[in-house]
Amino acid sequence: MPSELPTLRYAARALTAGACALLVLLPAAGASAQGAGDRRDPVQTVADALAASRVYVDPAYESAFPAEEQERVDGAIDSAGLDLYVVVVPLAEGDAWDGDAAALLSVLHDRRGGGGGHYLAYDVHGGFHGADFSSGGSAPAHYGSLVASYGTGFDGSMLEQVDLAVETALSDDPRAAYDEALRAYEEANPHLGGTDEAAPEATETQDAVAARGTDAEAGTGPPAWLGAVAAVLLALVSALLLRRRFTAGPAGRAAPVAQHAAFDNADRARLDSLVEQGERDLIEVGERLSRLDSGGSRGQKAHQSLRRALDARSAAAAVHDRMAAEGAALPDAVGVLVLLDMAEDAIEEASRGARTAVRRRHCYANPLHGTETKVTSWREFGGTRTIRVPLCAECARAVRDRVRPVVLPAEYEGETVPYYEVPAEDSVWAATGYGTLTDDLVQRIQRGDHRRGRPAGT
Repeated sequence: MPSELPTLRYAARALTAGACALLVLLPAAGASAQGAGDRRDPVQTVADALAASRVYVDPAYESAFPAEEQERVDGAIDSAGLDLYVVVVPLAEGDAWDGDAAALLSVLHDRRGGGGGHYLAYDVHGGFHGADFSSGGSAPAHYGSLVASYGTGFDGSMLEQVDLAVETALSDDPRAAYDEALRAYEEANPHLGGTDEAAPEATETQDAVAARGTDAEAGTGPPAWLGAVAAVLLALVSALLLRRRFTAGPAGRAAPVAQHAAFDNADRARLDSLVEQGERDLIEVGERLSRLDSGGSRGQKAHQSLRRALDARSAAAAVHDRMAAEGAALPDAVGVLVLLDMAEDAIEEASRGARTAVRRRHCYANPLHGTETKVTSWREFGGTRTIRVPLCAECARAVRDRVRPVVLPAEYEGETVPYYEVPAEDSVWAATGYGTLTDDLVQRIQRGDHRRGRPAGT
C-alpha cells in the first residue's frame, strides 16, 4: 500500500491544478456577465452600507436573510443603543479577506475609522464570528457568536443564529448567556467527552445553499457546468487524500490543530532562531556558572542551588546536542530554553542566598508564552475532569471562554497535535508539561527520557 502514495499525491496535485484552473474562470465569467459596475472595493462597499444600516447582507444571501428581516434586526440593534453591526458576505479562500471572518472585521473596522464597535460576521462553514473593538473589556459580539453556535447545536439556520447572536449581544450579561448555552449544550451532548475536543463543525445550511442558487436563477453568474466540473474534481481530490490518510498509519490519532495553523507555521518558522537562541544561552549560562563555581566558600543551601543549576544546564546541553546530531524539532528547541530558565532560577537563588527556591512556571499550553502565569483550572470540553496548570493571561482567557488556546504544536505519527497530546511514553515534554506537572524534568533528561519517541533524523 505505501507504494501507492506517490501516485496518489501526483494524482491529487493534477486534479487540484485542474480544479483551480476552472475556479479561476468562475469569477472571470461572473465579472464579464455583471459588467464593470460591480468592480468596487468590496471592503468599502460594506463600510458604506453600514453607514446607513447596522445590517449588511450580500445579495447572494438575501433569500436566506430577506430585506424585511434585515430591517427588523437593524431596528432591534438601533433601539438598544449598542454600537453593533451584522455583516453577511460570502467568504472563501483567495477573496479580499482570504476567507477569514476575523480579517474581514479587522479591515472593515479600520476602514470605518477605528474607535469602538462590535461586529458579527457570518461564515457559512463556521457560523458567526464576533469581534469587539472597545477598551472596556466587554465582549458582547464574541459571546453572542458563541451562543449562536451552542444555542443551536451548531446546526441553526442563518436567521436562527443571527437572532441568538444579536439577542445575546444586546442582553445585560452576554457572558452569563454564553455560560448557560454552553451548560445546556454539554448536558444535551454528554458523548462529547475527551480533553479539549473541538466543537462539531457547522454544516452548510439549506438557507445557504438556496442563497447560492439565486445567482444562477437570475442569470448573472458563470455557466453552471464550470462549477459542476470544478466540484467533481475537488471531490476526487478529497477522496484521494482521505484514502491516503487512512492508509498512511494506524487509526485513533489525535486531531490536528487546524484552527491554529497560522500560529503553528509561525512557530516552525522560528525554529532556527530558537535553536540559535538556545545555543547562545547555553554559553551565557555556562559562563555565569563558571564564575559562581569559583566564587569561594558558600553555604550548603547555595551549593544545593548551584548543583541544581549545573544539572539543568547539563540537561539543556544534552537536548541541544541531540538536536545538532539528529535534527531539530520545535518541542526540543523549546525544552532547551525551559531548562535554561530553570538553571537561571537556581543561579539567582545561589547568588542571593535565598532560603526558598525561585521557581518560575512556564505557560502549560505553550511555554513560548513566557513565565508570567497563574495557576488556572482547565476543564475538558464536554466533560467534568479538570486540571490546574499555570497559564499565561491569553491562554487563561481562552480556557475560560471554552475555546482552545494557542498551543505549542508537535509532530506525532505524521499529524500535528498539541504537544501535550503526545503519549507520555513518547515525549518527556508531554509527560511533565515542560516541568509544570512534575518537578523531575531535569532528572528525566539525565536518565535519557528525551531520546524516546523520536527516531533519529526527525
